[in-house]
Amino acid sequence: MRNFTFKGLFLAAMFMVLGSLAIQAADNGLITRQVTVKVYEAGTLSEKIAYNKMYKITNLKIIGEINGTDLRVIREMAGNAFGHDTDGKLSVLDLSDAKIVKGGDFYYEADLEYNGTHEYECYYTSNDKIGDYAFFRCSGLTSLTLPSGVTEIGDYAFFRCSGLTSLTIPSGVTEIGGNAFYCCSGLTSLTIPSGVTKIGDSAFDFCSGLTSLTIPSSVTWIGDNAFSGCSGLTSLTLPSGVTEIGSRAFSGCSGLTSLTLPSSLTSIGDRAFRGCSGLTSIYVYTEKLPSIGSDVFYGCNAKKMYCLCSKGNL
Repeated sequence: MRNFTFKGLFLAAMFMVLGSLAIQAADNGLITRQVTVKVYEAGTLSEKIAYNKMYKITNLKIIGEINGTDLRVIREMAGNAFGHDTDGKLSVLDLSDAKIVKGGDFYYEADLEYNGTHEYECYYTSNDKIGDYAFFRCSGLTSLTLPSGVTEIGDYAFFRCSGLTSLTIPSGVTEIGGNAFYCCSGLTSLTIPSGVTKIGDSAFDFCSGLTSLTIPSSVTWIGDNAFSGCSGLTSLTLPSGVTEIGSRAFSGCSGLTSLTLPSSLTSIGDRAFRGCSGLTSIYVYTEKLPSIGSDVFYGCNAKKMYCLCSKGNL
């Protein structure tokens, strides 16, 4: 009886130890609940978060004004500071009740190489703008809610944020910069706000996870390589106001099956739809089109191409 009791107690103790180790191994000390921080003065976010918790927070909501000093802290928590990886584990960031303001330290320093020499350029926050390189290479972010007052998304703002699966672009945004979402391969659907008029060069280049895309009627210009390599894209509607499609803008979008080009177009760049091998039907309205680049539809397997008037080499 005593042996049975001892054995039972020993096994119970072992189970408790193993269970404790399993729990510890599972969360590794990470703080997975949402942590809400109120910033009463821009530049003081670091004072609100204990240093020993900075790299353990996975879900963060910020309320109040934030500047470059705060954005630098956020970037470090999200796993990347000045282009170098950190131990930060932040994956969910809610800035819906935050406001980006001018001031504070620089949040990113870019190494710009010209002819073998290195030049460094620092980036600072501006009012209501997601600035250039703001979340550059923060690949650990999976969900991001931007401030509703944001009006502009700068160049390279979300460059290679490959883990990002959820993002809503605020309705007040009027400009999306070049390479803004380059290689954000985790994004599956995206709605561009109705105030946007231009989509920058390579803005969504290699966003291979995109399957659905809504481009508003306000857009008049789509830059070079804007959606190049978006191989998962199956649905695309180009609004009637688009006047210019840049070179290679949709090249490699092999998932597209049907395409209608609006009569408002005045220019289609070289290889704009090169390699869109899934296209079976193309509707082209070219009466007012003075400029069509070379190899626009090279590599497309369209069995039907309907043209009102053809000028140039399609």
